[in-house]
Amino acid sequence: MASNHHFTIGWISPLPLEKEAARLVFDEEYPQDEVQHKGVFYLGGRIGVHKVVMGVQRRIGLSQAAILAEKMRDGFPNIKYFFLVGIAGGVPRYGPAGAASEIVLGDVVVSYPRGNHGGVLQYDKGAWQGQGCLKFRGHTNGVPGDLLVAVNNFRSEGWSKINICDTLKQMRLKLDEKRQGQYDDPGPIRDRLFEDGYQHQGTELDDCKDCCDADYTISRFERGESATRPTDEPSVHFGNIASSNQLQISAVERNRVHLEHEAICFEMEAAGVMEEHPCVVIRGICDYADSHKNKGWQNYAAATAAAYAKGLLSTIPAVQVEDREKSANVSSHQPATHAMNVTFGSQNSGQQAGVINGGVHGAVFGRR
Repeated sequence: MASNHHFTIGWISPLPLEKEAARLVFDEEYPQDEVQHKGVFYLGGRIGVHKVVMGVQRRIGLSQAAILAEKMRDGFPNIKYFFLVGIAGGVPRYGPAGAASEIVLGDVVVSYPRGNHGGVLQYDKGAWQGQGCLKFRGHTNGVPGDLLVAVNNFRSEGWSKINICDTLKQMRLKLDEKRQGQYDDPGPIRDRLFEDGYQHQGTELDDCKDCCDADYTISRFERGESATRPTDEPSVHFGNIASSNQLQISAVERNRVHLEHEAICFEMEAAGVMEEHPCVVIRGICDYADSHKNKGWQNYAAATAAAYAKGLLSTIPAVQVEDREKSANVSSHQPATHAMNVTFGSQNSGQQAGVINGGVHGAVFGRR
């Protein structure tokens, strides 16, 4: 049984479907009744050399993410980093003209500093001014430097894409035959990007293929055997992640935030965690942050994000919990070593018992 003090990575899955994908990357999963704090059960296990504890939010939103992170920190005090892993909406195209990068469904976005931001921003935070103008005040803490080093190492070595593909295969093998297709790449035929001004024509439960006009779609990268980009090989993108309490369903607003803040991804939790905790955010793209939500991509996007997170963890050295606990125990039992002023004279009577390690300054013995 792993002690709560042995967990060093806190993994936040905002939604249950994200947790179900994430648990498939465990190399070893601990019994659920052994990982708890104050009556709340968590998912715990080992990924490589790291002991990881996973928590799921009760509700969506920035404050709920912050509350969960605080509870996990309280129950598992040796958590050094948080990984916020799940699904999100992506910006279809970003970067300078002539060298733009394309994000397609199933790709992964990792929080990374761009422009004036450290990787995450809360784009709906600020002060309202005249004519409906919001003066932005949504800066958050950036991704910690040592986590950025790990992200850069994983990126520069070119491991990301290979690692994700291999991990996805391993994840599927853990499922029974009937469920293995749950995390398959839906393929380019189901990757539909509509023109910015064309709204979803049905309810949120209606698939675009049943209610929207295909004449308003914009072609995406071809994927498959004859294409330059194979199926089931998601790309990884690095940039600012825009966070808010509101679900982003406007292509026009998406484009505005992208242009103002160099954001390439939209979600509803990261800013709540980044304010107080060292964290990297990893998101699989399941829609284009517009009115055309696509539940058919959610499982695959959750799996690609989890697969990347596992690969990133493999580049981070194990946290030496034993040394930290020993250090804490030693310091808590160490006698006081600070200097003290002591006066023994006619105005002081009684006995002083105890041990003082260190210099004694200002001591006066005898009458005054």
